[in-house]
Amino acid sequence: MTSVVEVVVDVGILGLAVGMVLALYRMMKGPHLADRAIAGDLLALLVVGLVVLLAVDQRRAVSLDAALLVAIVGFAATVAFAQYLSGLQVDDEPPEDRAGA
Repeated sequence: MTSVVEVVVDVGILGLAVGMVLALYRMMKGPHLADRAIAGDLLALLVVGLVVLLAVDQRRAVSLDAALLVAIVGFAATVAFAQYLSGLQVDDEPPEDRAGA
């Protein structure tokens, strides 16, 4: 007999998988560089959620270390992208946006 926790974990994994597909679509289509970076940040957050749900499902706390590592890398990538954008001049467009115009 399935418990409530198992059902919630399964529904959560399904929801996170749908979110990952949508985030990957936004990363591929853009339309701007900032949209792609935000989608990458969202994807890292969704991976953290997925790893946490799998840790709950498998009853293994060791997997939480992997979730922490993904969260740290995602945060560092977001900070690096923000520094990149702050280095652009006001009239500059990212290289990708110029090619699409």
